[in-house]
Amino acid sequence: MNFCILISTCDKHADLAVLTIDLIHKRWKDHPSIFECGVSRPIPGAVETLPLKNDEWDWVGIAESAAGALMEKGYQQCYLILEDHPPLQPCNETHLNSTLPALMEKLDAAYIGLYGWGQNTRSAGKSLSAEFYRLQHQEETFLWQYSLHPALWRLEALKAVLNALPMIEGDAASRSAWAFERRSGSLQSQIPAEWRGRAYRVYGLGMLGGQFRLVRRAARRMLFIAVNLTVLIAGKLMGSAARDRLLNFVLSETLFFDGPYPMYWSGVMQKGSLNKNFEKFLLLRRRNRELSNFRAVIRKDV
Repeated sequence: MNFCILISTCDKHADLAVLTIDLIHKRWKDHPSIFECGVSRPIPGAVETLPLKNDEWDWVGIAESAAGALMEKGYQQCYLILEDHPPLQPCNETHLNSTLPALMEKLDAAYIGLYGWGQNTRSAGKSLSAEFYRLQHQEETFLWQYSLHPALWRLEALKAVLNALPMIEGDAASRSAWAFERRSGSLQSQIPAEWRGRAYRVYGLGMLGGQFRLVRRAARRMLFIAVNLTVLIAGKLMGSAARDRLLNFVLSETLFFDGPYPMYWSGVMQKGSLNKNFEKFLLLRRRNRELSNFRAVIRKDV
């Protein structure tokens, strides 16, 4: 394999990274080698902890150093996964291990986001044909084209995009993961021309893993049709306040994205605490043991 998994974390959230790696082992059994970056000590489950060569607050620098280290090991692509984005259901290993790496080469893509289009996600671009599994080619003007939800990156492109984002003078936060998403989408002119306009996203419902795929695909489609229609009617008949209350009520379900790597929008953690909508998502499915594990590590990390 010329691709691997890179888990980006930090010492504070290392226990959450361990839990995410455990769930990758469980739900993506035939996964490529796992590397980790951003920590000063090895954590269980990974093949190797890449040396921490940057200040711990410099996420952009840490990721750039990690990309360079992986390229030196002979890798050309990597799945970049932040520590709070575990797979929430069985993955589609065929698509993750074969289809998407091959499509990256065929399309000469820089980035293929696993948090894809459809299912009420925010995206902008043109959907390709079935030959390309209906990947969406992201518009260059789309701010979130390099979302830090789990994604397959061409390492050369990742390093180039990271290198194009120097620290804003006196603003250490400009090198954070969150700043990277916004800055990388708005500073396209500073990214090398060979990688501009080469961002794609998957069509999640066309790449489901696990069992009962046809049923799940139909159920998800019906869910969003029902939600969108009900929200539209509520907004027209009862006003924006009623519409917003309804949207908040269904968020725990609609923020889940089903695809080759099932995930939760914005991750399992928000502002240092357990994501309340994600907590509700697990409770409704009676996945109490899994929820207890997340509660324990996030409480410990705070």
